[in-house]
Amino acid sequence: MTAPPPPTPQQRAVLQPMERAAFSLADLFVRHLGFWAKAWNSTFMIFMTWAASSRRMRITGLHHVADLPADSRVVLVANHRSFFDFFQVMAVTFRHTRLSRRVLFPVRSTFFYDHPLGPPLNLLMSGMSMFPPILRSREGMAFNEYALERLVAELQLPGTVVGIHPEGTRNKTGDPYRLTRLTRGVGLVALQCPDVLVIPIFVLGASNDLFAEMRKNFGDPANHPLDVVFGPPVDFGELRDRPEDPKAWKAAARRCADAIEALGAQQRALSPAEPSGDFEHQA
Repeated sequence: MTAPPPPTPQQRAVLQPMERAAFSLADLFVRHLGFWAKAWNSTFMIFMTWAASSRRMRITGLHHVADLPADSRVVLVANHRSFFDFFQVMAVTFRHTRLSRRVLFPVRSTFFYDHPLGPPLNLLMSGMSMFPPILRSREGMAFNEYALERLVAELQLPGTVVGIHPEGTRNKTGDPYRLTRLTRGVGLVALQCPDVLVIPIFVLGASNDLFAEMRKNFGDPANHPLDVVFGPPVDFGELRDRPEDPKAWKAAARRCADAIEALGAQQRALSPAEPSGDFEHQA
């Protein structure tokens, strides 16, 4: 595989000094220190997610990913209610599948890339796997083009897992079953990586307070289930023939959202039985 190209001078120019420094550090880890992320996420983060959800977790549809080979190239697409959604998904895939532990989760640049405490927290939480950054400013669109190109390039490497929230930002509405405004970036990545599996996931039950999650897990797990529902790969059909068409990217993102919402309806029908412990899955 050819190494992913760095951003062009024009793309780097839109980054603020702190963002450039944080990006360069994360890029170093992704290119050359991936063993650190694998080791860290396989130990510390697995322990933290176990402490927050081991007695609450209900996993459905695991058969869609359980037997995928370790060299699979996979995009996981999930709804976004909590900061910890993909950490719970990562815990499931690490414990119950053969999928690679080389994971990347694009993240908003806010705090993690534009604040001095962002990179240390990224390192602590994910071994620098929260990469590449996505800028929210209009001026940052040029860099965001690079971020999507970088994801496409990273997915050419066998054994790469990328997690993307099609919503782009957390759904703070009162309805967890209806996805909010979609970004077309997930559609671009899906259509420009035709041999990559895109797996939809619905997650519900986590808050943004890690210590509160731990109290629920050990104090009252039966009344605070945490559901992770996997579905079959998204079928993009005729959209595969239009990998450079922005309208096709938008349509592909809609198909991802539809698949996630269908899994939400499935989760809604789950019995209120107490979730089993130690990440065991239910049929």
